[in-house]
Amino acid sequence: METRQSSIFATFIFALVFIIGGWLFYKHISQTIVDEAKTSEKWPVVKGVVSYSNIKSKKTDGKTMYSPDIKYTYEVQGENYTGNRISSFESSTSSYSAVKKDLIKYQQGKIVSVYYNPETHSISMLEPGTGFLTYVITYGPLLFCFVGLLMLLQVIKKIGVFIFALFLGIKN
Repeated sequence: METRQSSIFATFIFALVFIIGGWLFYKHISQTIVDEAKTSEKWPVVKGVVSYSNIKSKKTDGKTMYSPDIKYTYEVQGENYTGNRISSFESSTSSYSAVKKDLIKYQQGKIVSVYYNPETHSISMLEPGTGFLTYVITYGPLLFCFVGLLMLLQVIKKIGVFIFALFLGIKN
């Protein structure tokens, strides 16, 4: 009976961690990224110039990951700025050719449309709006909450069976 109780307790703790952790990640990280991605569609746009375009590589767990490494300059109200973000969510991939294909759009010297935050002009990107990864970041933490709720239901079920068994044992 001791292992059953510790198993129920451990499941209960994990359920709480999944629910609380998933919710906190969703509220404080996911929503911030998604809000910026959505509002960036309405940001003002100016012309800019790509001043640097290359592929960045990084070894992670013995695997080489690649991501675009670009810089672009733009001017807002007579002030010069430098940006380096393509979209609201940057990611890396193990496919060198995929990143190389993406960088064809942003070759050095190319004139690009730069979307900038009207409140903080130094915040900018070249491709505003939401994408697939934005939705993964949004709904992934909620999936953790759902798993936590399922675990919590399992705990309630086990406790209910235990109490029912005790009740039957007292009656006899």
